[in-house]
Amino acid sequence: MTEARTSAGRVESAPDAASSSAPDSTLSSALSDAQIHDRIVAAVLDHRLAPGTKLVEERLGRAFGVSRTRIRQVLIRLSEQRIVTLTPNRGATIAQPDPVESREVFAARRLIEPSIVEAFAAVAGRAELARLDRIIHDEHRAIAAHRRGDAIRLSGEFHLAIAEGAGNQTLARMLGELVSRTSLVLMTYGSSQPHGAGPAGGCDGDAHHSLLAALRERRGAAAGRLMQAHLQDLEDHLSFELPDNAGIDLESLFASPHA
Repeated sequence: MTEARTSAGRVESAPDAASSSAPDSTLSSALSDAQIHDRIVAAVLDHRLAPGTKLVEERLGRAFGVSRTRIRQVLIRLSEQRIVTLTPNRGATIAQPDPVESREVFAARRLIEPSIVEAFAAVAGRAELARLDRIIHDEHRAIAAHRRGDAIRLSGEFHLAIAEGAGNQTLARMLGELVSRTSLVLMTYGSSQPHGAGPAGGCDGDAHHSLLAALRERRGAAAGRLMQAHLQDLEDHLSFELPDNAGIDLESLFASPHA
């Protein structure tokens, strides 16, 4: 019996020989581990895999046409990114942040992002500002088309672009993890539609416009205050009620080439 160990504990599985969902000879034509990872993440961001959903290795293996061993490695990577929770003897589920953790994520972001945006204001050039403008444009298009997953992804991209442009790689890495966890928080406790019931459906595009205006004028202190208020507004609009995640058919979900 093969076991996968992570910081979350031990995940026990059936013997590999019996649990492979696809013969080794077919794996060369199957999706890569990175592609499987990205499709699962996309399903989370598009709200097709709700927080708390159980991920059964055998079903995922059949859906992607690969062995459970490969699925297990993808799940371990996702657990390291805190997108998936691995529980001993119970398997994998999409991470479901509780209200305390959710508030901790926003508290951490309010500590570091005002200083990040102030640093960005001091060094940003035309290319960096133009990148933010493009992201906001794409974000508004996603909101208008009710593409909630894309809106949340682009919102995170906006914040990460500021961190990258500020030049502090350590803070950028820290923010990268916090942004991923924020996406799960918004999926768990945010509005089901972008801007449908307040900014918890994703970041407020108008708030991003205000931030960009301050950055263009190099008003770093003002941008820092706007960032602080923006993050607080996101947290204030969370509704700590859990969604119904029962009855999801993993094979049907990932059978589509666009999944």
